[in-house]
Amino acid sequence: MTEQKYDFTSATFWFFKAVGRNPGGAFSIALWQMIFYAVIFGAALALTMPMVASILEMAAAGAEPDPADLLAAAGGLLAVIPLLVIGSLLVTLMVQGAWMRLLTRNEVKGGIPFRLGGDEGRLFLVNLCFIGLLIVGYIAVFAIVAALVAVSAGVGMATDGAVWSGLINGLLWFLVVVALGVAVIILMVRFAAAPALSVRQRGFRLFESFAATRRIVGWMVLSYFVLLIVALVGSMVVSVLQQVAFMGGAMGAIAPLWSDIMAGVDPGPEAVLAALRDAMGSPAVLIALAVIVLVQVIFQIVIEGLWHGVGAYAAVRHDGGLGENEQDISAPAESVGNPPAEG
Repeated sequence: MTEQKYDFTSATFWFFKAVGRNPGGAFSIALWQMIFYAVIFGAALALTMPMVASILEMAAAGAEPDPADLLAAAGGLLAVIPLLVIGSLLVTLMVQGAWMRLLTRNEVKGGIPFRLGGDEGRLFLVNLCFIGLLIVGYIAVFAIVAALVAVSAGVGMATDGAVWSGLINGLLWFLVVVALGVAVIILMVRFAAAPALSVRQRGFRLFESFAATRRIVGWMVLSYFVLLIVALVGSMVVSVLQQVAFMGGAMGAIAPLWSDIMAGVDPGPEAVLAALRDAMGSPAVLIALAVIVLVQVIFQIVIEGLWHGVGAYAAVRHDGGLGENEQDISAPAESVGNPPAEG
């Protein structure tokens, strides 16, 4: 089977192509993802609000927070934190499985698109291997840095503190840091297709990712670099929108105090704290918080989808599936045959 050409635009924005092929399925996954996130966020908020309210009440009364009261208020939260963490991990795994099925097989489960099945089990194993590789990488980097420190000390002693010994050590550190950075980036890209391959081929795939990313590492790095810029610019835009929404809601909730402040009357810290406490439950602030959370979740879905999409494209390309998913593949000139030789 002839290996298909790497299409930079398709690889970088493979998530949008997958959404375009199945917008209803993508909407279903995103909707249920937001619902699940809202449940987890609501549970965490319901558990933390009593503690926050107790602190605000004690601050409004001018009393020092009692450690015993704080521990009592936080007791229920500490008891359910492990459950929240486990639930969050399971939801994250199911979300990853649902999006990977769409990105690699154009498949969306009916009803609630989240499952705990074979795809999720294989993704769990792949992610577990990634964690193990990350730990090994940290140990290797630590060992290399320790060896470099020893070499630098040896160079300093051999040159007896000469000026150019600092230049040698500086150049040595620079070369090692650059080499380590390049090696880490290449290794991460070589493994990038493993989750998508595991879902696409319905089997545990880890080192098979090396074959899927062969000869396209540079292009994939460029795709990730473009997505990194998109994420940075998008995060700044989202941050501005969130600040505008929250400040607008909060300022509207404490508007009655502004007349006193503009008239030169000090409302006092108790009144300000009471207004802030009431504002946390006001419709304006709740709507602002809902907008903030919604924008953040949508942005997170898009960025994570784009990021996973590069590896998914590499997996589908390696598996020979671009012909069934792409609508705009142009055949190279060689496919029509070479012209007959003259003579």
